[in-house]
Amino acid sequence: MTSRERREIRGYVGSGIVFLFVILLLLFLSQFEVPESNNDAFKLIVGALVSVIAASVFVFIGKDDQQIIDLQKKNDSLEMKVDQLVDQKDQLEKLLKTLPNLAFDPMLLDLYLDENMMKELIEEGLEEPQILSRLLTQEFLKDLERRLEDVEDSAVPQSPKALLAKASRHQLQNSEEIPYLSNPLLFAFFLKTRAKAEGNPMKLADLSNAIREFEERNSEWIAEASENPELLKNEVEEDVETQVEDTGQEQFPEDLMQELEKEYENLPQQRADRMREDLELFLEDFSPSTKFDQWTTSMIDDFFMNWFVEHANPTDEDKQSMRETMLHFLQFMRERKILVEDLSPKSLL
Repeated sequence: MTSRERREIRGYVGSGIVFLFVILLLLFLSQFEVPESNNDAFKLIVGALVSVIAASVFVFIGKDDQQIIDLQKKNDSLEMKVDQLVDQKDQLEKLLKTLPNLAFDPMLLDLYLDENMMKELIEEGLEEPQILSRLLTQEFLKDLERRLEDVEDSAVPQSPKALLAKASRHQLQNSEEIPYLSNPLLFAFFLKTRAKAEGNPMKLADLSNAIREFEERNSEWIAEASENPELLKNEVEEDVETQVEDTGQEQFPEDLMQELEKEYENLPQQRADRMREDLELFLEDFSPSTKFDQWTTSMIDDFFMNWFVEHANPTDEDKQSMRETMLHFLQFMRERKILVEDLSPKSLL
């Protein structure tokens, strides 16, 4: 038995004795009358004894002064953590408010949306969010993501600029969960491009007011989008999906895809499905050049050793599946003399 346990037992016994004594005293008073000469002194003694009964009850129900002190300290610690979280939240909100400023970073300063296309869309009388959604081409988004990666790499790790660039890349890479039109950085590019198209190039100092005016002009649309998040997604995703479909048709002709499908029919269903998924990742997500005569061994190596590892986080089984799919696909392309170079990537061997 530890000293603490012995101390607790002594506390229980002592509290029990005091509690019992007070009860007996009350019973005594209910049966016998106290002499007048001792009445005042007796009342003082009884009052003192009754006052300690609260402490006795605390001990009986498992509470003591030290426990209360410990709980108070724990409560103070939790309140301090809450205050720290609130401060971190405020700091994060302040940091995110500066996100549009990245559009004027030296590495992004010369990046604009399509000016000519913007002028045409403005003449059509479309809403500004609709214009922005049509200007967000895959070419622009890929260029922006690449430049943001350069900004992050060149900045001091964990600095505000590095964190903002990383957050922006995360938004772009997860557009299905975070719609493009919720990204304030893209608003900044829209406003910067529009100002240039109107012959009045924007400066960083003008950006804050421009964004506020943009929000005021489109307040009804923004309010509707807040109630219906699908509006944010649909404005952009339908256009992006169309671009991806068009790009896929240019990359790989339909007749060749049908021939490839015939070969897949001779394979076990599970393997055929896996090869379709692997090939879709290469043709649509990696998006190699539409000019097959430009395909090189280094391009295939870059896909398998770098892009595939970074974007798909593959297991060993995934790598083996992709290796077999690519070897089969390259053989298919060579047999039809579509590839000029006899590709033999070392990464696939």
